[in-house]
Amino acid sequence: MVKIKFSSITHALKAKEILSSSGYNVKINKNSNPTANEGCGYSINLSGNMDKILIQLDLHKVKYLGFELIK
Repeated sequence: MVKIKFSSITHALKAKEILSSSGYNVKINKNSNPTANEGCGYSINLSGNMDKILIQLDLHKVKYLGFELIK
């Protein structure tokens, strides 16, 4: 499972739209207690190859704050 953090719901929704159209099952979450650097603090969770997922976001110029693998 991959977790990717975004500063706004707009970026998270754009990522979900792009990745869903590529066949990924994407879930958006509101992060509890986001830091000032995290803005509104949203993230998406999905299963798949992290490198391929990040390439898709980069190709579509979707800004993300960070990512991590979740077990």
